[in-house]
Amino acid sequence: MKVEPPALGIRFGVFEADLRSGELRRQGVKIKLQEQPFQALAILLERPGEVVTREELQKRLWPTDTFVDFDRGLNKAINKLRDALGDSAESPRFIETLPQRGYRFIAPVERSGTGFVPFPGQGSEPRWASWRRPWLLALTASVGIAAALVLGLNAGGIRERLLTGRSQQRIWSIAVLPFENLSGDAAQEYFAAGMTEELIGELARIGSGVRVISRTSSMQFKGARKSLPAIAHQLGADAIVEGTALRAGNKVRVTAQLIDARNDIHLWSEKYERDLSDVLILQGEVAQAIAGQISVRLAPAEQAVFARSRRVNPQAFEAFLSGTFLFDRPTEPRLSQAIEHFTEAIRLDPAYARAYAGIARAHVFMGIFRFRPPSEAFAYARAAAGKALELDESLAEAHTVLAEIKKNDSDWAGAEAAYRRALELNPSYSLAHTWYAECLSRMGRHDEAIAEANRARELDPVSMISNTAFGMILYRSRRYGEAIQACQRALDLGPHPNAMWFQALAHEQRGELSEAFAKLTEAVSISDAPIFRAALGHAHALMGDRARARAILQELTAPSSKKYVAAANIALIHVGLGDQEAAFQWLERAYREDKASIHMLTWPYFDSLRSDPRCRELLRRVGLQL
Repeated sequence: MKVEPPALGIRFGVFEADLRSGELRRQGVKIKLQEQPFQALAILLERPGEVVTREELQKRLWPTDTFVDFDRGLNKAINKLRDALGDSAESPRFIETLPQRGYRFIAPVERSGTGFVPFPGQGSEPRWASWRRPWLLALTASVGIAAALVLGLNAGGIRERLLTGRSQQRIWSIAVLPFENLSGDAAQEYFAAGMTEELIGELARIGSGVRVISRTSSMQFKGARKSLPAIAHQLGADAIVEGTALRAGNKVRVTAQLIDARNDIHLWSEKYERDLSDVLILQGEVAQAIAGQISVRLAPAEQAVFARSRRVNPQAFEAFLSGTFLFDRPTEPRLSQAIEHFTEAIRLDPAYARAYAGIARAHVFMGIFRFRPPSEAFAYARAAAGKALELDESLAEAHTVLAEIKKNDSDWAGAEAAYRRALELNPSYSLAHTWYAECLSRMGRHDEAIAEANRARELDPVSMISNTAFGMILYRSRRYGEAIQACQRALDLGPHPNAMWFQALAHEQRGELSEAFAKLTEAVSISDAPIFRAALGHAHALMGDRARARAILQELTAPSSKKYVAAANIALIHVGLGDQEAAFQWLERAYREDKASIHMLTWPYFDSLRSDPRCRELLRRVGLQL
């Protein structure tokens, strides 16, 4: 009978290297790795904890008659290996570089069936064990005696407090990194992105003081070559969740792992395979498993939310993910496409509450950005949000949409109550914090608005949106220097016309007109939205170029203009020109057509109108005051 040789598998962290087949797996999923990088890994794993010189690697990887640039080839092989492991030369978890000498594998390893493999040179135990052995034996005996006492006496419940305690620090914040798309098909990227967002949403439901970093910030690290501790530090997270997603037919396969990023300790990992129709239930299972790992006890209300997870039509779920994916860059065409996808999801699954909430959110964005008249956009949003809550009252997204609509209707008490309900359901929903901050700012509660905007920024630290919103709130609070800095943090992440706009407004109030003009010119070069063109016309007028200001005014008011132009934007140019009568005529029109825009009278933009009684009267009609 043929005897099979023993398995040659070596495990480290979530990885396993099969030295016989030359395969590297992560949580059972094969990772593509070329032969030379794998051979370099195998050589390092032969002697964990020891330095393997560059010369040794060179001789083992390339025959003597091979004519290559060895240094370059070796560096390339090690870099590819690090990429496969998600490792970093600056903060290594697996492979440490010793400059001018070589490399060392620094993670503990485990051979198949043999348990922990110590670093060589110390027999069968770690190198520190020999000098600690007598002390360790004494400690073991002491612990045994103490344990017996605790188990026997259990005075005052001390047994539970001692035996259930964990050595790890309490985890207060989690970031979910973008799940890796294992399909190999770029067209399926939306699926992995959607699974990431769904898990973030599920984790946010656990509450209990745990902060869940927004997907907007986590997505910035898609494919990043940074160590997990470095990413966690930038996101302000204690722990990182990372994983993979694969859809094959009507099956979905997900792997997830939880890492305490403060000390780079692997806490938990699991593989799941479900029918696509059970994907919402799967997400709830993953979230609950993670909650258990970080010692969070779900309140009965939170358990009830997870229990309500339902099966979903697979095609409807895919349509929903496709719509959600388009929110990343909310332009008018992308929002229209998102609405089409959500509508298709509802056609396939009429009870799909999240799809109704998606339609509501898309229409609200249409109104906020004035892609459509707000009265029209918000009417659609109100109906969709109402239907979503009829199907599932626990949807924070739908409550947030209703709050925004109430804010647009000048129902300030109703808006605040709806925002608070949304944040009660999902304390980590950064968009709700951002919009609530803007609501507080309109009401003149600037200190509360700044605090709320700062919470949004903590949840979404590397997001252009949260940093821009923070700058906007600071500008309205007349803290211009801080507003410029906040907007610059947003612009350091990439060009964004809104950040340029609010930075320009702050410069303008400080009398720095050339800086303001430069930023507005740049904003208009990126987006021809009427608000940016109106702001540029206002700046032209302040700088004395009245002809150019009037030319922009005529462009925006021409009957041939195909874009919706808010009347308040036209009033802004007249303010720059010093024509108060015309400004108030347009503001009266704004009140009739889009009364929510009247809140702009509280901005520094319109300070020159403050002494006119008509200004206070307009604000009174919408429940605001100077």
